Amino acid sequence: MTLESQFQTLPKLLKVSEVAEFTSTHERTVRRWIKDGRLGAVEHPCGLRVPRRALWRFLGLDLALSA
Repeated sequence: MTLESQFQTLPKLLKVSEVAEFTSTHERTVRRWIKDGRLGAVEHPCGLRVPRRALWRFLGLDLALSA
């Protein structure tokens, strides 16, 4: 699976748990990245959500793909 196809299959807004699974880290680590301002997130009625574009930028993979 290519990076582009992985990007396209991700939901537009990811749960903290989904980001943790995708990056092979703990949810606390993802929340720390958000708190530190390193990873963008938005408030959602069901909790924090990370736009997939923000995750891609955070990972240094901003491939000029449309979110």
